[in-house]
Formats: sequence, structure tokens, C-alpha cells
Amino acid sequence: MKRIVFLSVILLISVGAFVKVSATSSQSMHTLNVVDHQELSIIQAVELAFPSALKWNKDAQLLQAINIDLDKPGNSIGSNGKRKHWNISFGVPDTNKNFLVTIHDGKIDRVHDLTGEGTSPFPKMEFVLMEDVKYDSPELLKKALKVGDIYPGKEWAKGYNFILRKDTERNINLLQVVGWNRDQTEMKSSPFDALTGKYMP
Repeated sequence: MKRIVFLSVILLISVGAFVKVSATSSQSMHTLNVVDHQELSIIQAVELAFPSALKWNKDAQLLQAINIDLDKPGNSIGSNGKRKHWNISFGVPDTNKNFLVTIHDGKIDRVHDLTGEGTSPFPKMEFVLMEDVKYDSPELLKKALKVGDIYPGKEWAKGYNFILRKDTERNINLLQVVGWNRDQTEMKSSPFDALTGKYMP
């Protein structure tokens, strides 16, 4: 659990140097309606990345999806529940196999096999099954704005940010909407059950 939270923070603020590949949105499991800014919801980003993961390993499953903080400062970043830059992390249950797909401007930019010797295996309970994800980031952002005082970041972790991961303690797929308090002094997270859309404080 601590490893997943740590990876969340690292992936949110880093880009990394990965091996470049080309791919198109036609690889997605469903047709993606990519807007002019090439912004993707969290489900669209996962669907775009999944074929590359399955090519890497046919047993690949989703560990985590998180947007990357690459946008220039602005008032509307993530305000529609979509972002242009994502890191989508996959693994193979009960192994230490790990694979990262980086999306820039709505397209797969790089992939990297992060499998490392000596790392502990990922238990099955840490993986997100996409058939159990019924709510997407745009609709859950609307709920988050109704639930509490959450504001877009201005300088770091800009705009509204989104994380999809497994909450192993409650055994649910957790979709977090991350922002800031009004004074921009403290980050705030509004977590939801991605299956039911229920707010999970």
C-alpha cells in the first residue's frame, strides 16, 4: 500500500526518460473522442495505454493511472475532468513485472519496462479491474466540487488532478480527485468508489 502511494506522488510530478514508441488512438479498446487539446479522461487514458501493456505481457493488469503535471499554469487545467499527460502503470499479478506507459498530448509517447531484480511481487489485490470502473473522472470531478471546498492548483500539481488505484484496505477501486484548499497551502483529495460513484472520505 505504501509503495502505491509513493509511486502516486512520484508519477504525478515526474516525466522520466523512457523508450520512445509510436501508437495511435485506434489501439484503444473503445473509440476515443479526443478533443482538440488531446485531453483524455482517466478511463480513456487507460484504454489507450492497455494494448501496449498487453503487447508487453498478455497477463498485464492495471496498477495505477495518474496524470502528469506538465501543463503550463492556467485556470482551466483539468476543469473538464480530462488531462493531456498521463502515466499508466501496469504489472503482472504475483510477479515483480512492471510496465509504464506515458501519454503526452493525448498520444502514447513512451513505454518502459520497469521490472527490477529484487523488487517484491505485486499481489493480486493491488490491481484495478477495469470492468469494475463505472465512473470516469469528468463525472466524479463534478461530484467532488459539490462535496467540499476543492480548488485547482496554481503553481504545482496544477489544476485538478486524477488518480485511479486500488484501495486494498477497503478492497475498492478508488478514483481520487486532487486539488487544493482555497489558500493554496494544502492539497486536498476527494476519493470515490469508481464502481458506485460513492464518496469515500
